[in-house]
Amino acid sequence: MRLLPSAWCRRWLAPWLLVPWLAGAASAQLAPPSAPLSLASDPAVLARTALGAERGTLVVGVLRGDKAAYGIAHNPEPLVARAIAAASAEQPMFEIGSVTKVFTGLLLAQAVERGDVALDDSVGKLLAGHAEGVPPAVAAITLRQLVTHTGCLPVMADGVTGGAALAEQFRSFDLPMFWAALARIHLTGVAAPCEARYSNFGMALLGQLLALRYGTSWGELVRARITEPLGMNDTVIPLGDKASRMAPPFAGDQRQRRFDMHAYAPASALRSTAADMLAFSRAILAGAHGPLGPAAARLLTPLARYEGAEIGYAVMVRGPETGRRTYYHAGVTEGYRTLWLLAPDTGEALIVLASNQRAPLQPVMLAIGKSRYPVPTTEVPIDPKRLADYAGEFRVGKAQVLGFTVRDGRLLARESGKGYNGLTPTGPDRFAVTAIGAQFVFRRGDGGEVIGVTLTQGGSRLEGRRVGAAAAVTSD
Repeated sequence: MRLLPSAWCRRWLAPWLLVPWLAGAASAQLAPPSAPLSLASDPAVLARTALGAERGTLVVGVLRGDKAAYGIAHNPEPLVARAIAAASAEQPMFEIGSVTKVFTGLLLAQAVERGDVALDDSVGKLLAGHAEGVPPAVAAITLRQLVTHTGCLPVMADGVTGGAALAEQFRSFDLPMFWAALARIHLTGVAAPCEARYSNFGMALLGQLLALRYGTSWGELVRARITEPLGMNDTVIPLGDKASRMAPPFAGDQRQRRFDMHAYAPASALRSTAADMLAFSRAILAGAHGPLGPAAARLLTPLARYEGAEIGYAVMVRGPETGRRTYYHAGVTEGYRTLWLLAPDTGEALIVLASNQRAPLQPVMLAIGKSRYPVPTTEVPIDPKRLADYAGEFRVGKAQVLGFTVRDGRLLARESGKGYNGLTPTGPDRFAVTAIGAQFVFRRGDGGEVIGVTLTQGGSRLEGRRVGAAAAVTSD
């Protein structure tokens, strides 16, 4: 679970669950479509919903089996949604932001399949003869830890976490600057592995290490091993003569610059189209017998725990091990927002490409999570006197606490520092935020007292233990 921070620069960094549970409650206030959304919805309707009232262009591509369908929405043109063809010149291009990390993960999966590297190879091993002064704790970080964000590396180099400094570092860092920063990097823990913590620097480091291993650039590796073999001619870093096809970028009503980068390219540099991203999705869904071979299956293999669920080769994994699983990544840059998602159990894939970094993709993400991982929503009456059993604070992570309190005969929940949301009782020790498909199941000890809570939503699962009494509640 990660609640999306309010500042654009932090939203840009967030890897997103299918929907953050409290942020989802806010997005549920948006005007809903006439019918519940899912992967089976008309892509034109998905496009209209995901763009909302924001300026710009948004394209949705949906793959069902071997059939692709597309929808597009524009604003400030009259807000309409219409179908577009895969080969149409209308297919605009977008920055895909952190979805780029999936390509870096696939390059690693391919390298492991070839036997050229191993997941437990270290940074120091791959940097031997190329860089000096790397601290021992940094040199000991493995490729497995880089691709799963468990390498204790910060979001960016030099203590940068957001704002103009973050954008400037993305734009300005060349390879000499990047390697110099690696020598002075400050880890977030004593030594890897750490609890998973999203790191653009770590993913860029992984991509640059693979480039060193093969004596080429990361961009050339992507072209030679992924985009060219799959015929993804519109997935590029330098735009060249394709520049006119880029959908103009916005942040709200403000025009933005396109986002060019150098050393950080493996984390966020690619531009693409909906048609290309569905070609990519089709190749991965084909598995070991498809054009990418065994690396396609390896890409989706869970390697570590990540925010209530799992992560593969830079791919977020949701859903139970023995049940239906969903694989995805999302991306935000200064002027674009992207969501890429696979549902192998139904043979479906989704790509959402928006030319506005404030495009409200949450309703689409929320609806897909609810449709794939439904929770009970029928209200079951509960004795109001029993609600006090659940009041208190429950820790679900080092910095995350869920608080529950009772007001006017109703149980309310919140994350630390956030507003309260009302819960609907759905069974013994069970409550739901029905609008967003989130469920809380409380656990009792041997004496019958409530000692813990499990939060499930969108295929993720977080366990919390009771750590304190309920906080006082004032009217929100």
